[in-house]
Order: sequence, then C-alpha cells, then structure tokens
Amino acid sequence: MWFAAKNLAAFALLHQQAEAVASGAAALRGLFQSFGDDSAARAHTAQIREIERRGDELERTIFDRLNKTFLPPVGREDIYAIANKLETILDILEGAADRVELYAISALTPEVLAMADQLATEAGMLVDVLTALSTMRASRVDEAAQRLRTLESEVDRSYREGVARLFRTPGFPPLEVMKLKEILERLEEASDHCEDVANLVEAILIKHG
Repeated sequence: MWFAAKNLAAFALLHQQAEAVASGAAALRGLFQSFGDDSAARAHTAQIREIERRGDELERTIFDRLNKTFLPPVGREDIYAIANKLETILDILEGAADRVELYAISALTPEVLAMADQLATEAGMLVDVLTALSTMRASRVDEAAQRLRTLESEVDRSYREGVARLFRTPGFPPLEVMKLKEILERLEEASDHCEDVANLVEAILIKHG
C-alpha cells in the first residue's frame, strides 16, 4: 500500500531534500541581490554551504535506508534518481556561490539576477511536486510540474538573453565574459535538473498509476 509507514518515511526525506534545495536557491538569490556587500555575501555563502552539507547528509540517509529498510512499491531506483537529482542541484548552487567569490566578479548582469530569482521560485515548486507525489494524485503532480516547466522556459530565455548581452555589449572585458557566462551556465543547469525532477515524478505516476 502506498501509504505504508516505510513509504511515508522515504517521501518525508525526499521532501526535506526538496526544502533544502529551495532554501539553497533562496540563499543564492540573496547572495546575488546583496552583491557588493562583502559581509552579506559571506553570510549567504556560508548558509549555502551549510544547506548543501545538510542535503548531502539527507541523500546519504536516503541511500542507506533504501539499502536496509525502504521497500516502496515505486522501486528503489525511482527514489534514488530523485534524491540524486536534488543533491546535484544543491551541488550546482554551491558551485555558483563559490565562483562568485573565487572569480572576483566585478558586477552581475540583470540576467544573472533574473535567473537567480526564477531559480529560487522554481526550486520552491519542487517542494510542491514532492508534496503532490506523496498523495499519488496525478492532477496535483501535473499541475505543479507544468508550473515548474513554464518557469524553466523563462530561465532558458533569460540565459539566452544573458549570453547575448555578454557577447554583444561593446567593450565588455573578455575575462568578465568568461566568468559571467559560467555563472549563467550553472544557473541554467540547475534549472534543467529541476525540470528533470518533475519528469521523474511524473514517470513514477505513469508506472504505478
């Protein structure tokens, strides 16, 4: 039965992971919005690293329990895939924060700020997707997944506009182009993985609906 205690425990941990991703994306948005304030930047970066550490612990807990305890009808591989995607997103968020610090970027473009804001909203939607999964109601999952995909398209558009700005703006320092392009790519990659989570959840419903 879907709501057996072991299943509820498995999805509770995935939900915690999704909440960690949402918190990490919100912290990255805060880092970008406070760009230029060194004290705030350090605080946000430290927060992101702590969230990533907590997410990594959750992933290990999920994998350990999958091997020892969880016997969900959806299959271990489904839960494993979702947990791995969520941890990958956290890794990317931490990497983006680290690059802002390590690269000593002089300024962030409007598209970087827009993508960080969009990604924070998108990551928040992952919580809705995982909440809907625990009910096994296809309509709720589809609604949350469609909202997430719409925002992912907006992130893609911001990415293209951001890259265009870097290469079309006269006098943009080549080194800054390289730095900012990598930040844009990291944010776009994280957004793609958010959509992947929605796809994995919908695939579960197709297999076990």
